Amino acid sequence: MSRPTFSAPGRSPFARAALRVADFLFVLRPLILVPAWAFYSLGAHTHKVPRAFEHSAVIQSAFWCLSGVLACAYVLNQIFDLESDRLNAKGLFLTRGVFRPRTMLLVALVCFAGASILFQNTHHVQHMPLVAALLLSLIYSLPPLRLCARPWWDLAANAIGYGGLAFVIGHGALSNDMMPALFAAVPWVLLVAGTFLHTTILDVEGDAAAGKHTTTVVIGERRSALLSLAFGVAAFVLSVAPKLRGGRSDWLPVIVTGGALLAFAYAYHRLTRSREMSVAERYAVRSRTSSYAVQIPTALVAIGAAWKDPTFLVLLLPLVAFTHVYNHARFGASYPGWPSFARTSPPGDTANTPDIRPLVQDTVLRDVSATPARSMTSEAE
Repeated sequence: MSRPTFSAPGRSPFARAALRVADFLFVLRPLILVPAWAFYSLGAHTHKVPRAFEHSAVIQSAFWCLSGVLACAYVLNQIFDLESDRLNAKGLFLTRGVFRPRTMLLVALVCFAGASILFQNTHHVQHMPLVAALLLSLIYSLPPLRLCARPWWDLAANAIGYGGLAFVIGHGALSNDMMPALFAAVPWVLLVAGTFLHTTILDVEGDAAAGKHTTTVVIGERRSALLSLAFGVAAFVLSVAPKLRGGRSDWLPVIVTGGALLAFAYAYHRLTRSREMSVAERYAVRSRTSSYAVQIPTALVAIGAAWKDPTFLVLLLPLVAFTHVYNHARFGASYPGWPSFARTSPPGDTANTPDIRPLVQDTVLRDVSATPARSMTSEAE
């Protein structure tokens, strides 16, 4: 694929240079670092410490070490998920020719080197979970294990990595006792599991066509939505349980998991009712409802982290604004956007992005769970 031109009419040399610099930032997909940042911050602020700048999660070495580890993994994931991303109208840095794979490999190595340097300044109890986060991130995308293409393993890796390890690493910033963090992380692990399932629902067509056997490809959309709802119920119950026992635990997990549970319940209800609709209507309903089921829990967790650590907003708000401006300037896309504007067909121009609606009509929007499950083989590279 030919590389894009950076000499667009009406764009000054300074603007072209600034856009190219921004390419190297946004190829790291910083916006999807937000959940990891939020869980790290929630873990760091489980301790009774004042709202002072010196206690902010954002200035801690482990915060940025974890960011470097995950950014490295995100870049590698774009390389190895090229085919499914192309079918899902994602991974635009490669599919639009903004970067070559070898350049992205170099970016991943730089991220890893930066994380390795920061690792030396982290608290000793954070070392083991940080190493675990690195290993999990690598085997998630890289062959031969490639957990992202293995049903149930993809679910477990995301739930444990975000809701578990990120929270535990944050908790270790101010404490040597990690056992309380392991128990406190369980509702967050379940919350991430429920949210992740809806991301695979959104990508089920391209994943199935590319031979990527995610959990949703195997069990179907409706069962994935039902399982997501079950995870949401479990997360909410485990958050409420300490309150029912008269404990002095925080109300924040109850509020966040309760809001996420409502989003999961709404998504399951809408997906179930949509089974009698036409193919095009079902696709539109699924795009909207699963987008809500992803964005609402993510927003609630981010708001919760900002409530505990207002400095988090100093990082989050400019990032969201710049991400929107960048995606509009580079790809002509409105991202991030509110779920009501969720795509009902792949974004971008048809010259660079294939129209997957025939695929949708022929295969996936019938209930996958009603068809015989395919054999679980490794994804061909």
